[in-house]
Parts: sequence; structure tokens; C-alpha cells
Amino acid sequence: MIGIILFSYVFIFLLSPKDITDYTIADTTYYGETKNRLMLKTAYEYNSMEELQTFPKVLGDWKGYDFRYDESVYRALKADILLSRTYEKRNGSYVWMDIINSKVGESFHDPKICLGGWDINNESISEFRIANPPNPFTKLFAKRLDYSKKNQSQIMVYWFMFKKVGSIDSVSMIRITTPVISNGSNAFDTINDFIENELFYTMYKQGDPETITVSEDIINNYGKTGMAVMALALLIPAGIVLAGIRRKE
Repeated sequence: MIGIILFSYVFIFLLSPKDITDYTIADTTYYGETKNRLMLKTAYEYNSMEELQTFPKVLGDWKGYDFRYDESVYRALKADILLSRTYEKRNGSYVWMDIINSKVGESFHDPKICLGGWDINNESISEFRIANPPNPFTKLFAKRLDYSKKNQSQIMVYWFMFKKVGSIDSVSMIRITTPVISNGSNAFDTINDFIENELFYTMYKQGDPETITVSEDIINNYGKTGMAVMALALLIPAGIVLAGIRRKE
């Protein structure tokens, strides 16, 4: 089992982009990767309030306005950085966007806890198309909450960002919310339009088609010596697997 795990890690690492440590993982949880994970490069440092404040207030037809919650919200979140902004479109549609960055797990408690007094009508996973084939990373997944109270209804989608390789950076949560005016379908279309057509391309760097893998970079720089080292790195865990099989026999 150890040999199989080591072999898998080495194999995946060699096929990863050479600048893998620059990549951020977007996922539906912050405490571990799921099948919904997406690797990407951020266009901003989300653990820097100074840089985050430069995030554009105009995104296509959407115009943004900063706002603040009640001070009790900031005390409860214990977040290092919190950017809250309303984006309004010319047709009257609008969304609330929160970018929350923190090194404290308490800052990312289940968003349902923040909805005291609201009824959770549905909880699901939504997907947003953010690229087209042959790009292998074509979808961004986010959690979706539909909730209501009295005569009000809202939809919220959110996802997390964190680095996995060579980094101890803090975690960020991106949360987009919109009210349901006519029906839930139209409200979600508003969020979908905002994320797919404007937000994603502003928040993240677009993929570089010339990016090469770690193995290609090693071969380019070290030639046959690099190939020999990679072969050895794969043979060692493979040998552990074979030794284990023989021992069982």
C-alpha cells in the first residue's frame, strides 16, 4: 500500500505543471480536497487587504459598491480580511459578494449558522462553466443554499480557495448571494451570469497553453540525467509494491 501511494504521488507530481506551487485549489470545502476541486492561479493575493481593495468595482455591465456589516458580524467571523461589495447590473439585477480570508477555522463555520431565522429549503452543488475543451479544467463547483423567511427568499453560492503544495497560506471563501425576485431560476441565472461572464475571469489568471509539466521541465534542463532520476523515482515505489506482493506469496 505504501508503495502504491508513493508511486501515485510521484507520477502525479511529474505530470503536474512545473509551476504547481503557484496554483491555488478551489473546492467546496476548505479542510480537504474533494472530487470537485479545481486547480487555478489567482490574479490577486487574497491574503492581502491592500491588494484585495484594488479588486475592480466595475466588471463589464456590473458596477460595485462596498458595504459593511454590523460590527458583531466581524467579531463573530474573526476573519483577517473581509471584503463585502454589492454589484449591480444595468438591468436592475444585483448580487452581494463577500471575500473572507482567515487562518482561523472558526471564520468558515457552516454558512447555514449565519442564517438564523431563515429556513433552508435546499442545499446542493452547482457547477459553472469557466472554460472550454480541450482545457481539462472547465468547471468550477460551488455549494448552493436556497433559503427563505416570511416573504423573502435568497440564493447563496460559495466555494473555498487554499494552496496545497509548499504553502501555509490562509484560506479564502468566496460567497455570492442574490435575492429571489420573481423565481429561483431567474435568481440563479443572475448569479451564473455574474460568475461565468465576469467574476471568474477577473479573480483568476487564465490558463497558459504553453505551461509544461514537471517532467518536461526536468528533461529540458537535465536531459538524460533527468530522465534517469525520474525513472529511479518511479522504480523505487514500484519495487516496494513488488516486494510486498512477493512477501504475501
